[in-house]
Amino acid sequence: MNDENLMSAQRRLRLSLLDTPGAIHWRPARDLAAHLLLHLDAPNDCLSIAADWLREAFDADRVDCGFGHPDDAWFRPQAEALRRDRDVPSVVGIEMNVADWGLQALWYARGVTVLRDFELERLLSQRNRAELLRMGTRVKMAAPIMDHTGPLALMCVDWLDLCEPARDERRARFEEVATVVLGPVMSTSLRIEGTTRRGTRPTQDEEVPMLLETLTPAERTVARLAVNGLSYKEIARQLDRSFSTVDHQLRSARSKLGVSSTARLVNLVSGQRRH
Repeated sequence: MNDENLMSAQRRLRLSLLDTPGAIHWRPARDLAAHLLLHLDAPNDCLSIAADWLREAFDADRVDCGFGHPDDAWFRPQAEALRRDRDVPSVVGIEMNVADWGLQALWYARGVTVLRDFELERLLSQRNRAELLRMGTRVKMAAPIMDHTGPLALMCVDWLDLCEPARDERRARFEEVATVVLGPVMSTSLRIEGTTRRGTRPTQDEEVPMLLETLTPAERTVARLAVNGLSYKEIARQLDRSFSTVDHQLRSARSKLGVSSTARLVNLVSGQRRH
């Protein structure tokens, strides 16, 4: 995109975000929008600027963000801002399994999701939750950055100590920043750069192992025994569990793997084991 088109895009966003009364209610967010417009031709810079600004505005320990899409195989944070007066681990470079049902929920959320205590949180799979706990996360706010076509990026605000961002103004303010400011700005910035930054959906050979990782240890155990040919009653007897518990765990495994019957579950897992 040439300089004239860039300036035209900046003018349109300035009109819609800054010159239209009431477009942005939280005044500090107007300052963020004005700063981002100066870097509209550099999407990565916009991410970094937003991360730094949010960390300071919300007194967070870490803000991380990255371009992506729910159809990608992995989500990788590409920019972050860390509190400087304490030891806060970096999450840049880690890979989060997008097939995780909890991560899918964050991508498709309409607004901000608040995860209040990672010691107790069960939205994310055990693996992804353990990874974030290892990084010190106790409380997280997450929001997808979206345009009219769907998600473009994921922005996360983390605290290493327990707090209640849902009970004060931080959640509402974060939602305004994500939807009113970052959505149109990042969409325009990517269009100027000439890319969507979206990945491709993994092949079946790549997707099945990721889906299997979303199963709990108990679900993997009953699935393995079903693959070995045991009936529900035999599985219940061997594991000293009730029939209803085994049935529930297999139903949950089938739901996570996207299959409608135990026979299809067996075929899917058996095919993966042969690889």
